[in-house]
Amino acid sequence: MSSSLTSPSLSDVIDKLLNQSPLDDFVKCAMDVSVPASGAAPKLGLLHVRFQEDIPNTSSLADFLSSQAVNYALSRRRREMYLAQLTAGKNGDLSITTQIQKAVRSAFIEFRKEFPSRASEVGEVLAYCVAVHHLGAAQLVAKMSLKTSTNMPVHGLDGIHASVTNGVLNVFFLESKLAGSAASGTADYAESVAGFGSDKKQYLQEYGLVRDLGNLDALASDEKERIMEYLDVFKKPNAPKRERSVAVVCYSETKHFGNKLPVDDDDLEKHELHFGRLYVKDHERHHQNVSNQLAKYSVDPNKCMIYLVAVPDVDELREQFYESLGIVPAPSDTVLTQSTLDAGGVDE
Repeated sequence: MSSSLTSPSLSDVIDKLLNQSPLDDFVKCAMDVSVPASGAAPKLGLLHVRFQEDIPNTSSLADFLSSQAVNYALSRRRREMYLAQLTAGKNGDLSITTQIQKAVRSAFIEFRKEFPSRASEVGEVLAYCVAVHHLGAAQLVAKMSLKTSTNMPVHGLDGIHASVTNGVLNVFFLESKLAGSAASGTADYAESVAGFGSDKKQYLQEYGLVRDLGNLDALASDEKERIMEYLDVFKKPNAPKRERSVAVVCYSETKHFGNKLPVDDDDLEKHELHFGRLYVKDHERHHQNVSNQLAKYSVDPNKCMIYLVAVPDVDELREQFYESLGIVPAPSDTVLTQSTLDAGGVDE
């Protein structure tokens, strides 16, 4: 590694790329990934949409995610270009903001038009927010901007983020899933992570995107050189870093959201707390389930962490997200919650 006394630290480089995402205002953490389940891997965190008294406030979450879509979808260089134009505007000129909104909306519309069966961008934005807020991990490449570019692969990871812990670089490979149940979402993740782990070509391709088309271009030359000491897997394949797979599974939790307390004039937060207590009781069950699913594909659970994000209806969240972006819902969108409803809302 570089021995220059003036070389920027890894932490400084990551901090320069790290945005803020006040996710706690819209998604509550009922159990953090640091809480062990019987002392076993993988790490599993439980998140859920926040309540407005007794009502899970899905619409506010959708609006928040649509606002975060700007940082998720646009490359760091493009965002800084827009910011410079905004700063240069005279006499309070905000006209550039319409261009920003149009650029974000166009990216989602174009991707949705080309790949209607993969209309899950709300999950990808949510995963971005989880990585930024809960892991303090900066986005290394804006995958959405690449997906809508000619000849760019549409499949692959949903995000690549990085953080620094005690001087060690952590690289997080993000997988987002929208699902009608937690079990189906984690099953999809287990299959996906197994596929990625066994595909050396895709692994190198993802790092190639970071090197050639990522947000690192917004860094100064010495800053980019510093972090590339760890990320250039072509020249330095054994550079010390931790690589972890992170799943963010947003699913329809029909059972517990349906178990409501009566509205009264007592503690205003009792409804959200009531849901949280019910939700946390399922932690061991969810953990055992995803452990079995990972074992089926011989995936090392020690290199995985999973965030379950419970909402009443994931299809409704997706629709409200598109509406907040100004995109008309598409009839081709796959209904995700129907099978759960047919089964009486039980997630085994």
